[in-house]
Amino acid sequence: MKIDKSSLSERLVEKQKMKGTYDSPCMSVCDYEGEYFECQTCGMRKDEKQLWKVSDDRKKSELLDAIFKRR
Repeated sequence: MKIDKSSLSERLVEKQKMKGTYDSPCMSVCDYEGEYFECQTCGMRKDEKQLWKVSDDRKKSELLDAIFKRR
């Protein structure tokens, strides 16, 4: 699944590439305030963002499925 990141600034794109989350739903505008366990911007949980960085394509696909099913 392709994630549209065309609205991100060059600075955010470079930050995501360094962090290893560029190909994830993460938009680097995290919102975990209140009782939410998931980012209100992208739907990812903190543990999923960490796992994404070390996952192969199959695992990333599984993570995407789980994220989009929750939304």
